[in-house]
Amino acid sequence: MMPCSARVALFQKRYDQECSRVHRFMTWIMIAQWVLGLAFAVFLSPYTWIGEQNEVHIHVWAALLIGSSLSGFAILSMRLYPKASSTRHVVAVVQLLWSALLIHLSGGRIETHFHAFASLAILSIYRDWRILISATTVVALDHIVRGVYYPLSVFGVLKESPFRWMEHAAWILFEVAFLIPGSYRLRKEIWELCARQTELEEAKRTVDQQVAERTKELSEAYNLLAEKTAETDKLALVARFTDNAVIITDAKASIEWVNEGFTRISGYQSDEVIGKRPSDFLHGSDTDPRVCAIMRESLRNEQGFNIQNINYRKSGEAYWVDIEVRPIRDPDGVVRRYIAIETEATERVRQEKETARLHQELLDVSRQAGMAEIATGVLHNVGNILNSVNVSASLIRNQLSKSALGNLENVSALIAEHEATFSEFVSSDQRGKKIPAYLQLVTDALGGERKTIDCELADLLKNVDHMKEVVAAQQSMACCSELIQELPIRSLIDDALAANKGSLLNHDIQINLDLDGANELIRTDKHRFLQIVINLIKNAKEALVEHRATDRRITIRAVSEENATRISVTDNGNGIAKANLSQIFQHGYTTKVVGHGFGLHSSANTASAMGGSLTAFSDGLGTGARFELILPFSKDAKQDRPNTELVR
Repeated sequence: MMPCSARVALFQKRYDQECSRVHRFMTWIMIAQWVLGLAFAVFLSPYTWIGEQNEVHIHVWAALLIGSSLSGFAILSMRLYPKASSTRHVVAVVQLLWSALLIHLSGGRIETHFHAFASLAILSIYRDWRILISATTVVALDHIVRGVYYPLSVFGVLKESPFRWMEHAAWILFEVAFLIPGSYRLRKEIWELCARQTELEEAKRTVDQQVAERTKELSEAYNLLAEKTAETDKLALVARFTDNAVIITDAKASIEWVNEGFTRISGYQSDEVIGKRPSDFLHGSDTDPRVCAIMRESLRNEQGFNIQNINYRKSGEAYWVDIEVRPIRDPDGVVRRYIAIETEATERVRQEKETARLHQELLDVSRQAGMAEIATGVLHNVGNILNSVNVSASLIRNQLSKSALGNLENVSALIAEHEATFSEFVSSDQRGKKIPAYLQLVTDALGGERKTIDCELADLLKNVDHMKEVVAAQQSMACCSELIQELPIRSLIDDALAANKGSLLNHDIQINLDLDGANELIRTDKHRFLQIVINLIKNAKEALVEHRATDRRITIRAVSEENATRISVTDNGNGIAKANLSQIFQHGYTTKVVGHGFGLHSSANTASAMGGSLTAFSDGLGTGARFELILPFSKDAKQDRPNTELVR
């Protein structure tokens, strides 16, 4: 049922509509009464109040001004506040004031008093009994006041009983006694009509809602059915026309239905396989029995499976097939059927085998390339040291060729010649007298030569030992082992400079060392460290020679930071073009006329293997270059890093 507020709203709406119609009617009545009052004032009042003489009386002005004020006020209220209850009371009061005015204008004629009765009857069409009380009060007050103080205007006589107004009031009350119940009854009927209408509308709304809900349910059910039907049709089309083989079996794996894809793949028609198990005619000599055992076990446990096996066509040709089997259960969970989807995989298996073969070949080639790279690394690093070996060997050979030993042989022959008379020869012969002094000079010369040769031999042995260690280190890298030691960093730098000593001396290159910012000891793999720094010094030397600078300098700086040591090798050579910075560490890349581009690549890989990094800096050609090697303090700090970090 519609709530009470809805009935009240509907009643108010209906009542406001009724009031609007009555307002329009009362507007015309107000206008007509004003015209009637003017007519009374012009044509009736003079004869009534003056006699036979007819002239414009003050009542004309009263009718004009008072009447227009009364009607205008009522009409204005109905226009501005048509729905307000106060407007109805204003109309009722104004209407009965019009009755009083007309009675006055008619000189109190008895016939005019019926206007008050008619006005009450007209006001009852508002169906509001309260405005009848307002109207009755106005009539009673008018008759009381004028009946007592001005009876001529209400009764038409100069003197009348002061209680005559009670007679008129009684008749008014008699009429109102009938009009009030009628108005109340009419108002109640409107309320009941509104209640019935709201109930009907609520019932209609409820029915419409139920119809809409049911229609929606039916529509959704229809749409769902249509969707399921469409889905079923689509699935049927997929199952029928897919290139894959679709097999539906019963719970015992006997075939109930196959699609056309099964016929295209296997060569068997539907009527040839219905009622048979797939293994009865699809398996052959190359079918894997272990896979078949897995299939049987899964079916026994009512489980699905995905396998790959070899089947045989009707023609006897073997083919690889991917098989996916899923159980179909009823609402109680009991397996009623199995559905199998088979996809021919012969070509894919062939491609996978071919890919595996190519992958193995690629591994072999990669292994050979790695071996070649290791050999190249060993040769490159040993080659760097061989330069110093050659320098040391050349210095020793030159020293021996200019040795004082040759002249010592002549002295020895002279002594042997005068062996019998050696004392006389030394004391009397001019040549013999020079022998002791000459022997002293030769002895001193041979001592200097020995010291020089010992120094060069020490460098030579150190370089040979380093070559041996390079080879050993390269072999140990294959076993992922390294020898970490605490070594003086200055000694390591001196060893690296010694390996490039000959080239640095020949090209008059100045070496500046700045090692004060580093710890005295560094924990690292000696030969890997030397491999990198020797290569960096060699590259710096070649850059200076190529640049043909007059002031050739190489600055080696070491700084200890929070968790690492930073070693930089800086030259004022020809620098590196910005376009080449991104490629400087790539294998085989070089800007030298004679070179193979392996040194920096190998150094970067070695730095990464040590847990550090190698970085190149240059502002462009002609500005020199700086290479920075960053090594962690301990092996625990080692982590996987990129081989290079390029900074412009």
